[in-house]
Amino acid sequence: MKKECPFCNSHVTAHTFASENGFSALYNHSPILPGHTLIIPDKHSGSLFELSEEEISAFFTFARKVTSFLTDIYQSDAYDWSLQEGEAAGQSVDHLHLHVIPRKPGDLPEGVEWYGKLQEQQSLALDDSERIVLSEWEYQEISRALKEKWGSFVSRQ
Repeated sequence: MKKECPFCNSHVTAHTFASENGFSALYNHSPILPGHTLIIPDKHSGSLFELSEEEISAFFTFARKVTSFLTDIYQSDAYDWSLQEGEAAGQSVDHLHLHVIPRKPGDLPEGVEWYGKLQEQQSLALDDSERIVLSEWEYQEISRALKEKWGSFVSRQ
């Protein structure tokens, strides 16, 4: 796993589009599909086991709210969640994070599984030409737009 935690880096967390009860949502800089978002605790936690029962409840309640938002914004009625804990499970960053991926029929080529695509993306170096990485401008624009839409979404709740 990477030694330096990107989710504890203020440059990265400045791009969160939603926060609630000590948890944040940020768009994945290397999305496998449109809407691919990460839910993270604001405090550094490497594992669900480091969270109290109340924090676990808040984590998943927030994740459900963000998932509802993303499926609305990306006009999807399906989604995948992936929480990998430990290197053997595919965790590449030692900070608890849940992948939320809105899904649509035919969004991946025939025979391509979303989890395999996620594993493939995480195994590639950031500068690998095979890896999808948004430009800083694209990333900032998506994050800004989601933050703006999140405000409207929350006010409708």
